[in-house]
Parts: sequence; structure tokens; C-alpha cells
Amino acid sequence: MTERAAPRYEDVAALLARTTDLNSDGADLDAVLADLAALGLPVGSAVIIALSNGLPLLTQYFGALLSGLVPLAVSPATPSVRLAQLAEQVGAAALIRARVDRTNRAAVVGGQPVARFAAAATRRYRPGDVLMLTSGTSGMFSACLHEVISLRRNARRHATAVGLRAGDVVLVNLPLFYSFAIVAQAFAALVTGARLVLAAPPFTPAAYRAVIAEHAITASSVTPTIVRQLLARGDRLPPGLRMLTVGGDRLAAAQVSSLLTLVPGSELYVTYGLTEAGPRVSTLSAHEEPVRRHSSVGLPLAGVATSLNAPDVDGVGELLVHTDTALLRSVGESRRQSLVAPGIVATGDLFEVDGDGYHYFRGRLSNFAVIRGEKVSFDSVRQAAHSIPGVTHSAPRVLVDGDGETYFDLTVHVTDTDRVTPELIRGRLRSLLMRGEHPRSIVVVPADGNGFLK
Repeated sequence: MTERAAPRYEDVAALLARTTDLNSDGADLDAVLADLAALGLPVGSAVIIALSNGLPLLTQYFGALLSGLVPLAVSPATPSVRLAQLAEQVGAAALIRARVDRTNRAAVVGGQPVARFAAAATRRYRPGDVLMLTSGTSGMFSACLHEVISLRRNARRHATAVGLRAGDVVLVNLPLFYSFAIVAQAFAALVTGARLVLAAPPFTPAAYRAVIAEHAITASSVTPTIVRQLLARGDRLPPGLRMLTVGGDRLAAAQVSSLLTLVPGSELYVTYGLTEAGPRVSTLSAHEEPVRRHSSVGLPLAGVATSLNAPDVDGVGELLVHTDTALLRSVGESRRQSLVAPGIVATGDLFEVDGDGYHYFRGRLSNFAVIRGEKVSFDSVRQAAHSIPGVTHSAPRVLVDGDGETYFDLTVHVTDTDRVTPELIRGRLRSLLMRGEHPRSIVVVPADGNGFLK
């Protein structure tokens, strides 16, 4: 296959060979390739992979690419009902999951059971295509269609921006089913020759420090939620950690400054990105910048440009990202089209850009919030709530608790408050939503007699 179609077998085999999995024994790449071939799926078929962080997931993912298939990695905690609906929306041909309904089990790939979907419902893509779940802005049943070559390009640009190199040992404790980890860590290791150490939840500061020390970790990526846990603990990270990157949400300037005290002499990079852009967009070398810039996400990566759509009098507008690593198109039930033109992504995020080109996040247009480090689409929450007979309207309300963590409550308008109870609603939401998408509390109120709410 060409570079567009897939990475070379030799490169993938070398990456897997230099990867350490702290929780499983992994899977043999040749066996996975043989099992995938035995399935007889047409080239360009989409395969959903719902596995925990580890070598099995990574082997299945790259095995699918090498086989001319189109992987879509999702959380193993995704409810079965939601998986089935997602498969229908993207036209997936098969599902690889640790547990599959026996009535739908077709075969085993690399020791993992596989479910096949009806051929009439499947959709063909091109070898070298990749599906990735959206950044949480477009509803629960949508994905971004990318090319492998653009993900490799974005990974190389990110690696250059943060100085990742062949001698590094990269700790992957963020979910590989998110673009940040699969591109900025796994693909980055593929193109640079770095080693990977794969960890799985739950995260604790003590275990994190122990893994860094025991496995001589030199590079790690964390989210602001993890940063807050590390700052609350207050212990310095082991001195061997050369480089730390932060992504996934906004990090307050004071937290950036405090984090620098936990990694003295190390490099700290604050990054911004979204799946639709391929995914990394900008980077701030916080260890080299004055405190006044610690609230910035830095400068665009090489090869990436930005502009502001309709800036206001204060110079704040929606950030548009111009990049050759943008998604090709959205797939599935998308409530928001982020690709405004080929290679131009409308982020839904409000930014200000100073005279030196540094980017400052100022708010969001998008209908989502970051809850416990996860981007939660309120369109997804509403879709799930509105699937319940008798529900006419639902309204999430975003709040912040005493520890500074964001959460949301949900008010649901129903036609029959005796029948449609908070318990019934919560049960339905549990079958469709991820754990991080669940509201903290649900309040049921009678629907407006006119059946209309603005």
C-alpha cells in the first residue's frame, strides 16, 4: 500500500515491539492480520474497535489500517445500544469488543470477539481512511473522516513543536480512542521512533509518579483535570520527565505557573486542538514564555494558519483553522458542520490573537462543555432525553462545584410527571450516554400546555 493507505508493516511491527503495556499481554500483529483477512470484509469497510487502553487496541487499530480497513476507536464503556446506533450511522461492517452478544458473534480477531453487521447497512470508504469520534460538538452519532497521511503529518508537526524524538519514552495514560492520544502520542511515536508505555485508568497522582520513575518516562501528556489533581497533591514529578504536554481543555494561567514548579528544569507545553483539525493546532512553550502568556495556547503549528470569523470590537471571534490535516467530511448524524470549506475548520471556540500571533481562548460558541475532562455535547444529551416518550424539552445547566470542577444538571419537561420520573429518565440516559455525559441531577417539570418552548 502507499503511504496514504497505511504505514508500512515494518514500521508498525517496530512500534509495537518497543511498546510496553502495563495491563495486558498484547496481541500478535501477524495473528491479527490473519484473523482480519479471514473475516473477508471488503476493502474500505469500517471496523469499530471498543477496547481498553493497551497493546490489543493498538494492534487491532494498526492491523485494520494494514488490512485496508477503516478503524473507528471508541470507549469500551460505550453502551451497546449506542454502539449499534453509531455503527448504523457510519455504516460499520464489524465491531471488535471484549464482550459481544453471542447471537451476533461472528469470529475472533487477535483473541477479541467480533460482531458482524448486516451487509446492506455497511458503507465503503477508501483504504487509508480513518474515522475518529468528533470533539463532542456534533452529537453522539457522528465521526470525522480523515486520511492516515494527514494524521501522520499532524503527528510529525506536533512532535516537532514539543521536541519529541527517538530517545523518548512516552507514557500514554489518556484514552487511545481520543484523537489527542492516538495522533499526538501513538502516531507521533510511529513517525519519530519513540517508545510507548501504555497505562489504563484509574489515574492517581501517586501511581502516575511511580510509573514515570519505574519506566524512565521522558514524555507525558495530561489533561487539565489531571493537572488539578497533581497540583492538589503538590509533589514534584520525577526529574527524568523531560517534557510534559497539556491538552483537552483550557488551563488557567495560575495553574500553568504552578505546574512549572512541579517540573523544574523540564519543558512544559500547553496545546490546543480538536479532532476535526487533525487534531493539534497550536502550542505554547510555557517554560520559555513570560507569565503574562501563560493564559495563551501559543502559536499555530508549522503548516497551520488561523483566522477569526467576525471579530467583535474587542478583537474576539470564532477561530477558523486552515490546515491540510482537516477532516475530509463529517460522517453520521452531525448537528454541526465544522468544515466550512476544504481545509478550513470552524472550531466553535472564541479566540483573541495578539500582535505577536499568540492565541487566547475567550469562550465557546459550541453547544458543549468540558465535564471531568471530557467534552460533553449537549446535543447528545438532548437526543437521548428526547427519545423518551413524553419528553418535550430538556435544558442542561452548567455549574461549578466547590472544588472548581464543572458539572451539569438537567431539567426535563414532560407531559406526564407521574409516569416519566427522574429515575426513568436516568435509566434511559444510562443506556445511551457515556458516564461523563450523565447529569449530576435531573429535575422533571410539567411541559408547557402549548407544547412549545423557545
